[in-house]
Amino acid sequence: MIRMTTIAISLLCVSGCTTIGGKSGPVKTANTSAEPVALSLADERIAQDGFGALDDAALPEKACGMVLWTLEGNRPEAIFRYVSGKEAEVNIGGTLVKLSRMDYSGASGYGVYESQLFQSTDGVAVEVNAKFGLGFNGGSYLEQGVVKITDSHGWSLVSPTAGIAGCRS
Repeated sequence: MIRMTTIAISLLCVSGCTTIGGKSGPVKTANTSAEPVALSLADERIAQDGFGALDDAALPEKACGMVLWTLEGNRPEAIFRYVSGKEAEVNIGGTLVKLSRMDYSGASGYGVYESQLFQSTDGVAVEVNAKFGLGFNGGSYLEQGVVKITDSHGWSLVSPTAGIAGCRS
């Protein structure tokens, strides 16, 4: 619980924290090219690398949204960020993919819903499902989360997640 609180506070902190502690192994930097990337989850490199950490997972000042981190591996890494009313982003195999929210349903708070569908310009669809949990000042934990990414060819990548929804002052 203390680790989750530290992660939540760090992601919403005023100073814009982006990393908590060290990470074993090399850190992968996302390709942030403005060109749309025709992402194929059948690509062996992408399938092997799976979800990557976001370089900047903090919500911008005066914004609401959500940040999800993967529960895979030894240490949680922020893999998905949505700023309410703006784009979402996810790191897939080292490629930063920008997404627009297309649909949503369920309980809501902080500009976030329990079930949301996002899509990129090149046909990558991202389904995000999570339940609102324990609240804290300015936000709420997101529990029992799942992120499912489907490319334009129908290949999918799924990961369990946890995270936060909230507003940054």
